[in-house]
Amino acid sequence: MEKLNKSQPIDKEIAQQMVNAYSEEAASRNSKSYTKAVWFPADQILAMAKKISEGKHDGLRIYFAKYLSESLEGLPEDHLGRNTVLLVPTYAAGETNARGEVTNTHEDDVEDIENRGTLCPSMCDGVEL
Repeated sequence: MEKLNKSQPIDKEIAQQMVNAYSEEAASRNSKSYTKAVWFPADQILAMAKKISEGKHDGLRIYFAKYLSESLEGLPEDHLGRNTVLLVPTYAAGETNARGEVTNTHEDDVEDIENRGTLCPSMCDGVEL
């Protein structure tokens, strides 16, 4: 069986339809929490990629989340209740996690959870979809 390329690009028209479908549903449910996109700077992404490429990790899991009052330190107050994402590297099977346990395939590295991207709306410069 031929292995499918999982990194095939999505046509812009289809991507736009996907974003619109999410936007319509999310905004209709709770417009206060609606976040269209989260932007992360290249240096943060490259630092995570470097850690993943060092061999213990096999990928990146992206969690959908919501800002709580406990997570706002250093962030604008308008982030409270807004949707965001958490970036979590995953261990390859057979590695040793921070607790000294042998890992399963794609086990979350909960010692290295990233966040703090820029939210749109309010900072939407460059957004096309």
